[in-house]
Amino acid sequence: MAVSVKNYAVVQLPVRDLEVSVRWYKEILGIPFTFEYTPGDQEAWLNVGGVGLGLIQCPEVPKLDFTNSRGQLQPIISLQVDNIHEAHEELKKKGAEIGEMVYKPQGGYSFTFRDPDGHMGNLWGGWPREES
Repeated sequence: MAVSVKNYAVVQLPVRDLEVSVRWYKEILGIPFTFEYTPGDQEAWLNVGGVGLGLIQCPEVPKLDFTNSRGQLQPIISLQVDNIHEAHEELKKKGAEIGEMVYKPQGGYSFTFRDPDGHMGNLWGGWPREES
């Protein structure tokens, strides 16, 4: 029988200060918990569309972005939101470190963000729809 991967189960992010990261992902991005979190725990599990996002407390946190062959900085994680323009304004109001809104004709709108540990992520508004 051949292996057949169905979906992502979890993504784990190393963080320095778990309580700061929990607060940021809950308050800034609005991601709910998968499992109950108690201050003092060494990890917290959030639920992103059925995939676990583990915030794992670590003494050293590596850089989790990279530069592609064209010299463009790229995030490791991209999350989809329903209203990308409202999300951009909301994160700006909350004081999050965010990038400019970008539109790609075949890929839609997106923008980058950085969490408290400096991890670069991306919020994406979904595939573009044909305008009438």
